[in-house]
Amino acid sequence: MGYSPPEGDKIKDFMSATGRLLASIMIVALLPTASWAQMTEVKMGLAFVSARATSLWVAEREGYFRKHGIDLRILQVRGGTQGAQALLSGGIDMSFADPASTISAVAAGAELIEVMAITTIMPYYLVGAPGVKSVAALKGKRVASSGMGLSSSRLALLVAFPRLGLDPARDNIMLVGAGAEPERVAALASGAIAATVLAPEFRSRIDQLGLNILADLRALNIAWEHDAVVTSRKTLQTRRDMVERVVKALLEGNAFVLNPANRASVLELLRSRLGLKSREDANGAYEELVRYYVLRKPYPSREGIMSIAAEIAKFIPSASRLRFEDLADPSIVERLDRSGFIDSLYKN
Repeated sequence: MGYSPPEGDKIKDFMSATGRLLASIMIVALLPTASWAQMTEVKMGLAFVSARATSLWVAEREGYFRKHGIDLRILQVRGGTQGAQALLSGGIDMSFADPASTISAVAAGAELIEVMAITTIMPYYLVGAPGVKSVAALKGKRVASSGMGLSSSRLALLVAFPRLGLDPARDNIMLVGAGAEPERVAALASGAIAATVLAPEFRSRIDQLGLNILADLRALNIAWEHDAVVTSRKTLQTRRDMVERVVKALLEGNAFVLNPANRASVLELLRSRLGLKSREDANGAYEELVRYYVLRKPYPSREGIMSIAAEIAKFIPSASRLRFEDLADPSIVERLDRSGFIDSLYKN
């Protein structure tokens, strides 16, 4: 007969094996909790809905934020001013915002800072009503922006007019507020206004209504920034790692959009997010996106930011004292560029 261990040893062996099994079960059970504990919740404000937000939507859909430990919540905010207030109050952590609102807030003493550029051109058509077929025909007419405050659309008109040979005072051009782009399209079609600025995504609607594109402001090579990722200086100082992880995810979103192999996927996203019904509209939005709006290395534009600050200084004198360093911190994008992270996204 073989050797049989004493009964006490059997019990010890059983207890030891059972303990190891229970420990293994507990470790496996705790893995999801440990993983979740490493996730950082981030509330991202979005002050607009346009093709220019595609990299954000891609990064969310493709899981790039979660890859970098970010549990992202996108919250719609009504314009850059509300976004600035939400950043300062802690209602949101970061924001896709217009630099004009950010610069105005900083000029008034707000501690906000841009960390990454989104759009570094003026993304508008100057569009005339059916009977307005030239820039010169705007003399003595009503031209609309979204509102009478320092909105991006109003600043775009004020900067573009001299490039187009117009002077509102000399040429008796009345600047009026007419609401968001859908409202401005309706005002154009009815003849309530002679012209306004509209995003190129409205091209098919412009054509359908017989409106006239008087100028493509993107072609004027105006130093500008239209959209940027903004946070508070406090958040950047105390949660810099979080901000960098968000920027990494957005950079991966940019690379996805710019990869021609992903065209069909990006087209589907544009159709669903923007409600584009025709293939022509979706293709047009995609071509505009990859040509104008997505940057491989989205450094804040010194020239563009200071150009906006100079315009704002005409209304808020304290803006004239602002330096680029008061408005933007390119150090995170710069570090990711120097480390090779950005270039690595485009190697395959």
